[in-house]
Amino acid sequence: MLDFSREKTPEKAFSNLNLLIDETVQLIAQPAQVNNIEIKTELDDRLPAIWIDENLIKQVIMNMLVNAQHAIEDEGQIIIRTRLLTPGECPDSIAEPREMVEISIIDTGCGIPEGDLQRIFDPFFTTKGVGKGTGLGLSVSHGTIESHGGITEVESTVGKGTEFRIYLPVDEPGDEGGST
Repeated sequence: MLDFSREKTPEKAFSNLNLLIDETVQLIAQPAQVNNIEIKTELDDRLPAIWIDENLIKQVIMNMLVNAQHAIEDEGQIIIRTRLLTPGECPDSIAEPREMVEISIIDTGCGIPEGDLQRIFDPFFTTKGVGKGTGLGLSVSHGTIESHGGITEVESTVGKGTEFRIYLPVDEPGDEGGST
């Protein structure tokens, strides 16, 4: 519990997000396949290296993929998609529009009831049964994305599935030159 409550300062460097996602998918591919869950990646090969803490972002991706697996009861699909956004394509909730990367994680699971959507990032909130979740995964992931200057959005339809969208800036704050 103490580890979750301590805020770790991200150790950032320019990193290949697509490679990080591929590595993370490989870790959960076999358990997913056993449960008849297909994992597809649609990774934008135009992505530049982005300013992140690889270990923290890998934990976020892993958490989102495990949650997506848990949401799919018998068989289904998870799609992980990346794309590069220009400042004009950024969500309205981004205070300072800039070049960003969007990571979408889409599942065909049970979906999240509308009443729960406002609470999913709250610490200790879980819809999983006793012993199946702590309610910390999404809260910690949300904090990690914010510590990287990004945001997390979610859309869900009960019985159809859920889409999480993570937006991360490409460059470190104050870097106007871009990454080439």
